[in-house]
Amino acid sequence: MTARYILTSLCIQNGTMTLTASLRAHLLGRERVRFLDEDGEVYEGEVDWKAGVVRGLGPYYAKRRLAANEAVLLHFRGEAVELQAAPRAPFRPPERPEPPKEKAPPPEPKGRRVRVAPYPREVLFPHEPLDPPGATEDLKRLGFALEGGPPWVYTAHLGRRTLRLVLLRLGEGEPDLLKPYRAQGAYAALLAPESQKGEVEARGLPFISPEALSRLVRLKARFPLSPLDLEDLLKGGRVDLVAVEALEDRLVAEFAERGAVAALLLLLAKRPLGEVFLLADLEAEALEEGLLPETVRQGVELFSGPPFLLLKRLAPGEFLLRQGVEEALADLEAFAQGVRARLSRVQKGA
Repeated sequence: MTARYILTSLCIQNGTMTLTASLRAHLLGRERVRFLDEDGEVYEGEVDWKAGVVRGLGPYYAKRRLAANEAVLLHFRGEAVELQAAPRAPFRPPERPEPPKEKAPPPEPKGRRVRVAPYPREVLFPHEPLDPPGATEDLKRLGFALEGGPPWVYTAHLGRRTLRLVLLRLGEGEPDLLKPYRAQGAYAALLAPESQKGEVEARGLPFISPEALSRLVRLKARFPLSPLDLEDLLKGGRVDLVAVEALEDRLVAEFAERGAVAALLLLLAKRPLGEVFLLADLEAEALEEGLLPETVRQGVELFSGPPFLLLKRLAPGEFLLRQGVEEALADLEAFAQGVRARLSRVQKGA
């Protein structure tokens, strides 16, 4: 099994790697892990379940001179995890422009000089359409369709609700052009590269960078993103690499809960059917596996109700294992298949 991990600035700074769902599944119940790099060099890592990270990868990052937004391939083979730095894009030096040819100074004009400012392209060629922003393709992959512009209007239809995003490239027009759209409930922002973020923020205007949108597209390959996730960032007034990195950390934490549920099920599977146990005892066992007591309590509540019905509360803090874990999962699978079949019939009849 191979997984792709995108490094963040925190990873590089602390020499860590966030416990993604694939890492949690592979390292379940372990406190140490051995990493092997491309040269066969060994790195001993510490699994910090409370912090949700693996520590000890700083020497590898330094050796490969890795930076934020670069990728590392994780090959899960046996007990060890093989590391492979993803190849970087080839560097192409910028072409040097030819030096301008020296021109003879123009003759001194007679009479008064008149300075004429150049007309914008849209004035000289009013019927020639402008090219949409390059970020349009990334927005399309994130669920937005271009309606027209400038200002460039994108919409995402979400059933009974429509999300509208209006963008104006920096220097493409006055920011006041966005006010009517904002008054109609649309999210309006200036589109500018990360290098010009300070200039936009100095004006106090909402900001979106093409680099952040590209990062969101890559993030969508790992997590089920929707236009609503982009809306959450827009509510904060900026969609830049920092905001996307925070979203990625939140998604990693949310999906790591699946690994916690699996770990708790494995603990319950060790108990005999019909056993009565105390929640405090289960919390103590789970703590050795890196699960927090709050996570255990939430899991017990989940397994006590439908559709699991795996546990039965006898008294405060006392539970009965009334069904085997394997049998409960089989029942849950049958339940899911039944619901899926009914949904299929409903959709065909619609």
